[in-house]
Amino acid sequence: MNDSALRSLLEHLSDGVYFVDMERRIQYWSPGAERLTGYTAEQVVGRLCYDNILMHVDDEGTQLCQTMCPLAHTLRDGANREADVYLRHAQGHRCPVAVRVAPVRDASGEIIGAVE
Repeated sequence: MNDSALRSLLEHLSDGVYFVDMERRIQYWSPGAERLTGYTAEQVVGRLCYDNILMHVDDEGTQLCQTMCPLAHTLRDGANREADVYLRHAQGHRCPVAVRVAPVRDASGEIIGAVE
């Protein structure tokens, strides 16, 4: 499957998908992520995910972007992760989401980012 076909596939998923590089800078934000969060790609691409625009928290209200971020852990160790968290929608309300994080690797197997 070529890059164009992969991008088309991502553009048509109802789930929100975004990709960050090793600095946790958002490189891609899908239309599904726009629908889920209320934030457009123009508002988030190029920003660092730990700028905390989504304010991910767990059931206890712990701010995950500052402490126990599944994405940051995956970038460090390459393990897939899942977590049930809440994000802040652009309109201010909390949304429950099931987060799945996977590393993205280059042809040599080196981690170059992660997808959530």
